[in-house]
Amino acid sequence: MIADCGRVSSTEATPAVASCIDADQQRHAPIQSAMIVRVGLSNRTLALLAQPFEGGGGPSHSTIDLVWSSADALEYMPGEGNKVNRVLGGLRALQRGVRSAASNEALPADDRKLRLVAGDLSARLMASHLVDADALEAAFARDGVELNDADLTSVRPPDGPADRLSVHALGLFGERPELEVAGNHYEQANRAFDRGDWEAANAQLRSACDAVYDTLAQRHGCPADRTGGKARQWLQANGFLEPDEAELLRTFMVFAGRAGSHAGLSGAADSQLRRHFATALIAFAVAKLG
Repeated sequence: MIADCGRVSSTEATPAVASCIDADQQRHAPIQSAMIVRVGLSNRTLALLAQPFEGGGGPSHSTIDLVWSSADALEYMPGEGNKVNRVLGGLRALQRGVRSAASNEALPADDRKLRLVAGDLSARLMASHLVDADALEAAFARDGVELNDADLTSVRPPDGPADRLSVHALGLFGERPELEVAGNHYEQANRAFDRGDWEAANAQLRSACDAVYDTLAQRHGCPADRTGGKARQWLQANGFLEPDEAELLRTFMVFAGRAGSHAGLSGAADSQLRRHFATALIAFAVAKLG
């Protein structure tokens, strides 16, 4: 089983895995301070794609180069190393961005090229029976994509629990005319989530949360010019929110306001997580403050 270099330290790993981790950290260290966000596929999926190359297995170095070259992504590929390190390094460079070895310029994370490479690589591995096709397709589904021939396309991930709570939340909005703005944001978030537009869904979920708490705070006497974090601070200061409740809200808003998906998560899984939290906090607000 290939190690996920983003989840273990070099001091915890075997010598071979430690080498992979150290090389990966060195390649990405120069650009991490620039906050280049991760995109596309999760670390777990990338590790699954690289696994067939362990011990020198899998397609040849020339085939690996061809896959990256066909996606116009050869500059993301490490020039040296064994096959598994080159494949994993090349995938993660596309996922998070990397410093170009040739030009020393920062190359941004590139979701389009990552999908092209992952789709081509997956098709080749499946055709040669070098990867568990069911496991790989399940991994893609968790990341909100599906493989058609050699193309990866966005699909809506299954989200039953949040879907049920979402129906409840939309019902609450429908009963409260003063929450119309918040309801519009929430409906737009759901539509964006359904079509796989994760960034739009994330932005609308945060806006829906802000609008709900702003409206309910004003209903209890908060000045209209106090919105967002100031409105939630007013709710706490005036006894409408307990300190731990206010801290939970503050933490979520920081989480929800961060651009891009979080480390190791696909865009779909990240958006799904935000949707769960936002929907629960909206329902909580109406129950407690409404």
